[in-house]
Amino acid sequence: MQAGLTHAIPDATLRWLAAVPAGRPVALLLRHSVRDALAPRELGYERPLNAHGERLAQALGVRLKGRLRSLHTSPLQRCVHTAEVLRESAGAAIAIVEDRFLGDPGAYVLDRELAGHNWKTMGSEGIMARMAARDEGLPGTRPPDEGAAILLRHMLDVAGETAGLHVFVTHDILLAITAARLLGAPQGEPRWPRFLEGAFFWRDAAGLNAAYREAHRSDLAEPPPLAPPAP
Repeated sequence: MQAGLTHAIPDATLRWLAAVPAGRPVALLLRHSVRDALAPRELGYERPLNAHGERLAQALGVRLKGRLRSLHTSPLQRCVHTAEVLRESAGAAIAIVEDRFLGDPGAYVLDRELAGHNWKTMGSEGIMARMAARDEGLPGTRPPDEGAAILLRHMLDVAGETAGLHVFVTHDILLAITAARLLGAPQGEPRWPRFLEGAFFWRDAAGLNAAYREAHRSDLAEPPPLAPPAP
């Protein structure tokens, strides 16, 4: 965490938690909680949450009590750590699933080595600016619109017919691209996702809904079924 910078659970996360329908399945694509600042171009695969990040994840988990139905996470340490704290503080007796769609390779990344090179040469903000702004992939990645549709289909399939919250803990890059491709350019500062900021997805009588910060739409096209895995 940068010196002098404080973090809290984003207002939009709390607002949409209160607004989404309690009687329907809701998928929440959530950035992990607070970790110490990374050095420029550092991947930080093993960086855990710091003490403040644990406290914020605990506070969010308390708000999920009685609502948390499934919990998927990127395999990276700070995401797994967030998921563990959420589960404990929510008092949910559920498994934590390390989810290949949230990692690399995954919904967006096809080649981990090429994706790592992108990170080292462009940094996270460069990748987000490129892939969130237009439907143009980078070496080793799918076109962003295709990746967003794959990830959305996967989350809806996991949520199924089980009412409640289905949480997918991920990183700022994946959340930023998904939200931008499905809801348009983000409004408000900061430009990219805060720690514990999330995008929500659910169906109701109006259609397929997506919500992130101030943006909400209920007319998303249903993503196509996922292709069966290769034998």
